[in-house]
Amino acid sequence: MLDGFAYGWIEKFEKLALAVSGGKDSMAMLHTFLKNIDKKRFFVVTVHHNLRGDEGRRDRDFVIDFCRQHGVECVVYEEDIPTFCADNKYTVEQGARIRRREIFKDIVKSGKAERVCTAHHLSDNVESILMHIFRGSGLKGLCGMNIDDGFLLRPMLDCSRAAIDAYIEKYEVPFVEDSTNASVDYTRNRLRREIIPLIKSVYGGLDNNVARLSERAEEIYDYIDGSCRQFSVADKEVIIPLEVFEKENAIVAQTVINAVDSITTRVDLTSKHIRSIRALKDKQSGASVDLPFGLKAHRQSDCIALAFVKNTEYAGVIDGYGEYDLGDRSLIVSKDFRSGLVCDLDKLKGCEIRNRRYGDTFKRYKGGSKSLGDYFTDKKVPKRLRDNAVVIAKDNVVYLLPEYEIGDCVKVDENTQNKAYIGIVKKDADK
Repeated sequence: MLDGFAYGWIEKFEKLALAVSGGKDSMAMLHTFLKNIDKKRFFVVTVHHNLRGDEGRRDRDFVIDFCRQHGVECVVYEEDIPTFCADNKYTVEQGARIRRREIFKDIVKSGKAERVCTAHHLSDNVESILMHIFRGSGLKGLCGMNIDDGFLLRPMLDCSRAAIDAYIEKYEVPFVEDSTNASVDYTRNRLRREIIPLIKSVYGGLDNNVARLSERAEEIYDYIDGSCRQFSVADKEVIIPLEVFEKENAIVAQTVINAVDSITTRVDLTSKHIRSIRALKDKQSGASVDLPFGLKAHRQSDCIALAFVKNTEYAGVIDGYGEYDLGDRSLIVSKDFRSGLVCDLDKLKGCEIRNRRYGDTFKRYKGGSKSLGDYFTDKKVPKRLRDNAVVIAKDNVVYLLPEYEIGDCVKVDENTQNKAYIGIVKKDADK
């Protein structure tokens, strides 16, 4: 048996997926499953990142061939990580990790497996904790990895590097070497090959000491975390009441971290980021702070909102009934779209679909005329939402704001011949 392997955790699940790259650690995990677990209860997942050319294809084919020889189902995910990273401005390390995590989450959410097993071991956990410390992580970073986090299962988390090496040698388990593991160009590799050995030359019990720190941090984290859920989430935006920012630093920091985690897995916040978010409490409404990967914190009158900045440019002309493109949404102009605003279509024809512009004016239905900026202020529309508001106008006269209300100039009256119902709907993500 592999010393430290969490066999008891495996028995809790009927169907598991094993993330196997072909390297020493994941092959030790796969071999352990083959020796001790019914093949009907697991299958293999391997992600080909398209990062290492022929070597990457060699690793993928090695895993496929090994599974074929041992009668294990193998599912291959072909990923274009270079393009994914370029499109999202990630480093290769970040992009590969994020995409793998998305794949593994989808496997669990879709019901293909109850958990995805990874081969993270004791040294991996120590490395992760140290990286969190060096980046200025909060208490959660000290907790390190969990054996079971709800979709990933790490049965080797208590296995030492020495135990894995001994297991590989004893059972002559085949594996492939990733040449990039020898490169110190990657942060984790440099930590593993240069920094940790130096620390161990002074503190020989590093792994066990960090593991104990992690256990203690998790106990404290669990206690604090229960008081750090005072926020709301809607449409990938999270709202934290201002009163939260009057509380103790530990409560504020953990609430912010929990709030961000509720809308993304892509942003690691440092203590500097959290201080800048908290500082918004004492600034005017409309103030904002830029955070990593396009996340932004906005001060509002009674809260701080965190959301991803995505400015969409609208362009089009209303020429009749139909569906008009708004990026990830559609503007519907229909004869029978009963849940939208109602107006006179003939008065609306020829209007531009666009974003707001300087000098725009708006006369509300049965109301007075004012600048569009003043209208948004009266309606208490947060400043962060104004540039993405859909405006239907001629020149600088706003005829309709489909997310808010119609202008007096397009109201239905006794002369109306073509009534239109107007609304905005999200596009089907599967299309």
